[in-house]
Amino acid sequence: MIKLVRVDHRLLHGQVIFSWTKQMSVNYIIVADDKVPNDPISMMALSIAKPADCELSIIPFSKVKEVVEKNADKNIMIIVKGPKEAVQLVKELPEVTEINYGGVAKKNGSKAYGKAIFLNEEELASTKELISMGKKIIIQMVPTSPIERANFE
Repeated sequence: MIKLVRVDHRLLHGQVIFSWTKQMSVNYIIVADDKVPNDPISMMALSIAKPADCELSIIPFSKVKEVVEKNADKNIMIIVKGPKEAVQLVKELPEVTEINYGGVAKKNGSKAYGKAIFLNEEELASTKELISMGKKIIIQMVPTSPIERANFE
């Protein structure tokens, strides 16, 4: 069962992952990305960062549906790098209804939509596409922090 879908440019990292996995009783983490599975250094770093009590799959978007179905008896957290990747994910998994925006890095031309959410025009367009698909966007860094409100217009 998918417990959480999260957008975070850092993917797996520290207390954020530990707090979400504990809060949501996650025991299986999927990092969905088309580049990371082909990068041995990223693969190694992500494997080291994973909580000891969670399984981890780092897979391309084309394999997400298959891996989720095969592990439907587990509590799954799916992490993607950004809003564009979130669009790719929901095209593979239309049953996803809610996406947690936890971290989108500040960059040239980006605007703040939350404490750790900085969207450029392309990322804003992807976010609007998600909303138009009926997906709910929640901005929350960790489970104990308040949900932030954002107007994506």
